[in-house]
Amino acid sequence: MTDEAITWPAWLPHVLFMRKCPRCRSDQFKPAETRPYDALLALFGLRPVRCKFCWRRYYWVSLKDVE
Repeated sequence: MTDEAITWPAWLPHVLFMRKCPRCRSDQFKPAETRPYDALLALFGLRPVRCKFCWRRYYWVSLKDVE
């Protein structure tokens, strides 16, 4: 067994539960642009957001739209 870090696959959406960007630790987000599969993810309560500082795209678990 190796000591390689386990990385998140690029094709899976990054879901935030703590409302802080894991990359830059910012807590300021804005609604992200929509993509074709966002409507499907919205059925599961996932809303797209983008960090205002590092521009990384994530999903929040939310039952209402991102403000």
